[in-house]
Amino acid sequence: MNNRSFPKSSGEFSSLPESLTEDQLIEAEACIANGEMAKGQSLFRQLQKDLLDSRSQARIWNGLGVIAALQSDHATAIDGFEQALRCDPSWKIPIVNRDRWLASGTERSSAKETSCPDTGTTEQKQSLPRIAIISLLFNWPSTGGGTVHTAELARFLHRAGYPVRHFSFRYDAWQLGQVQEPVDWPLEELVMQDLDWNALQIQHRLQQVLRQFSPDAVIVTDSWSMKPILAEACEGYPTFLRLAAQECLCPLNNVRLLQIAPVPRSCPRQQLATPENCIQCVAENERFSGGLHRRERALAGFGTPEYSHRLRRVFAEATGILTVNPLIAEACKPFAQAVHVIPSGFDPARFPIAQTQPRHPEHVVRLLFAGLVEEPMKGFHVLLEAARQLWQHRQDFQLVVTDEPLDLADPFVNFVGWQSQVHLPQVMQSCDIVICPTIAEEALGRTAVEGMAAGRPVIASAIGGLPFTVLDEATGLLFPPGDSPALSRQIERLLDDSSLRRSLGIRGRERFEKEFTWNSVIDRHYRPLFESTRREFQNRAQGLVSSEGV
Repeated sequence: MNNRSFPKSSGEFSSLPESLTEDQLIEAEACIANGEMAKGQSLFRQLQKDLLDSRSQARIWNGLGVIAALQSDHATAIDGFEQALRCDPSWKIPIVNRDRWLASGTERSSAKETSCPDTGTTEQKQSLPRIAIISLLFNWPSTGGGTVHTAELARFLHRAGYPVRHFSFRYDAWQLGQVQEPVDWPLEELVMQDLDWNALQIQHRLQQVLRQFSPDAVIVTDSWSMKPILAEACEGYPTFLRLAAQECLCPLNNVRLLQIAPVPRSCPRQQLATPENCIQCVAENERFSGGLHRRERALAGFGTPEYSHRLRRVFAEATGILTVNPLIAEACKPFAQAVHVIPSGFDPARFPIAQTQPRHPEHVVRLLFAGLVEEPMKGFHVLLEAARQLWQHRQDFQLVVTDEPLDLADPFVNFVGWQSQVHLPQVMQSCDIVICPTIAEEALGRTAVEGMAAGRPVIASAIGGLPFTVLDEATGLLFPPGDSPALSRQIERLLDDSSLRRSLGIRGRERFEKEFTWNSVIDRHYRPLFESTRREFQNRAQGLVSSEGV
């Protein structure tokens, strides 16, 4: 319950209609007076997408500021009023609103939160460190591994009682920060306009909200080339750089994959060690990067000596680098104070333990490929060739593919369409074997972990982080990346041996529960990391005080 003395209706703000009488603006402002905050916020957000005059834009920002203030969201309220003044400096109403809100006595109020259950006792929240999570490329819902990791990190730290704030930049022109479903963790959207979408203003906005939240630790995630730019804005706070893949090592595509005909291959170089080579590589191979990759590199200033210097400096000054496998950790160690291998966590509630193995008519064994068939690095072409080789002498299997149908004549392929995070576990548990034939250096292999969570044996390429995720001959089988005959032999082993399929699946589930559930990841990795970081910085602070007193 908020016990501050503050107006309870928008009429007590100077939110009076000006000469403009656009129906939508008037309707949105009327929503504030009627207490329909969610509807008013939605209308204002829709209007932001239109090219309106400066006074109309100012009215939109002022209205959003009023709504935030009435929701006790200090940082977003002040930002709304200040954005209104930038749009129309001659308009006095945002000045009145801003000054009135500042005079209400809130030096530090909570950031905007979506409706989410409160977790942990007051004593727990006071004793646990405050954690800020920073995202530049976050959209929700999503099936992207890095985005899902960020969402679940915020969710499960929140459930564990940590005071968490997830700051996510929203820039509609790039379709970033699009949160289309309610979330159950504290999330603050940092809305940016075209004039503000540059490295300096992004840093300034981030510094503002961090001063309000005053975190004990910051985790910079959901960014690629912009990671050093965001990290600079976190100066003064213990800051961890989370590498969900090989971003910052490979500016081309985050997986160090060169699309060289006839066979793509892994690149042995990495940006921290050989920045000049990586700049040249991007210049020669930029056509193989997606549009968002190209725009984000330009935003960060990639390709200049200054950018390479900034990247190395933030790695050297970061409290820690968080990677998901030992190979990436080794690549970072020469350039960082501390590097920690922390796997992505997974929600075990998505994968209830299957009591029985799937039964299919006529003893057909179902193989699962969960991914995009037209994304070469996922290796569907390798699996398809292996299956074709097998089909020549046995027809006791089906290849289930979670993508839209291609024009293939192969009778063993069954396209089931894209699967959401909710439905994918059911598809996995309806299959017998999960196959991950990637030809790129994936950091972890989320599909492999999910296959183990479903209690299914996993056949995976021996590349990147997969050999650390799938234990060969223990939780699954490995094969050389791109080697269709070798993959065909491993599939045939499991087709012929149902006992081996079952034992690998059981041990895979055991490994999942021990190493990859969020409770395990937090207790084994994040909790001791946060506590040691807080103690270290407390000791530093005490040392500074005593030295001043000498």
